[in-house]
Amino acid sequence: MNGRGSRADLRWRAAPVAVPWAVALVILVVSVSLYPATVRFSGLATLTPLLGVLIIASLGQSLVIGTGGIDLSVSSVITVVGVVFVMESGGKGGSIGVALLYSLLIGLACGVTNGLLVEYLRLSPLVTTLATGQVMAGLASIWYGNGTNGLVVPTSWHQLTGDNFADGISYVLLIAVVAAIALSVALSYTAVGRRLTAASTSPRAAGYLGIRARRYRALTYVAASVLYSLAGVLYVGNIGTSTLTLGDAYQLSTIVAVVLGGAALSGGRLHPAAAVAGALFLSLINIDVAASGIAPGTQSVIQGAVLVAAMAATATGALRGLRRRNLRRRGTVRATSSVPPESLA
Repeated sequence: MNGRGSRADLRWRAAPVAVPWAVALVILVVSVSLYPATVRFSGLATLTPLLGVLIIASLGQSLVIGTGGIDLSVSSVITVVGVVFVMESGGKGGSIGVALLYSLLIGLACGVTNGLLVEYLRLSPLVTTLATGQVMAGLASIWYGNGTNGLVVPTSWHQLTGDNFADGISYVLLIAVVAAIALSVALSYTAVGRRLTAASTSPRAAGYLGIRARRYRALTYVAASVLYSLAGVLYVGNIGTSTLTLGDAYQLSTIVAVVLGGAALSGGRLHPAAAVAGALFLSLINIDVAASGIAPGTQSVIQGAVLVAAMAATATGALRGLRRRNLRRRGTVRATSSVPPESLA
């Protein structure tokens, strides 16, 4: 590939990611200017674990949204995984290894169920994931009431998920960054990733190429639930105990983070790095709201307003693109019709 082609390919890959990161960095500068404590040890120690959990959960949501779906089971999966992890590791004779295995299995079960119902039975992703989320929430309530409410995570796990490898930068954030890099590499440089991208951007074209688009799209729900499970075990380890509201904050925030990253709810190319930027943007906004002393409910108001604004901007951009394509098509038709018939002979 020549230099011009390489630069064009780089712009094609970087353009959707550059804008979200530019906005996130502007918010970071504003946050540091208004609230310098944000970058001090105590501020980072509070921000980075929560940011890491949000990034991991948002990566899962971005996979589903990238296929044109949506996953409303995220909060329930995080909650039930937190309950299961504490139930299997916090009691007498409990094992962290067994707890991690059971947490992974319950996330896999939810993801497989969502994928089969949405992609193979053609059920609405909104209703399906809401229903499976209710099942997960019910299981969490049953297990929590049977004694898990009195347990805490093992000290070793709490120290690992609450510790920092640098000044205020938690291991949870490091795990999230590694997960985002691994997902980006898998999507861009592996056959499975390229097929998933094709199945997300154009299922019909993928079918012509012999790609089983439905299978790959179903796998996004499975991968997403595994990421939610990872977020759940890290989050419950960080706070030390499980609650029935453990994952509530991630129901809307993951969708907002992905949309802020420039993703269209109708589906399209997957950009994990953009979802990371959206999660950073949202976390900084939440930290600024908390530091300013505004009522906690304001965070929900801001998240909802940001989601509506981002969706409106996306829709406006899509309409402008459609209008430009129509104008170009009309111009082509007019130019063709103005050519004398003898010149086409």
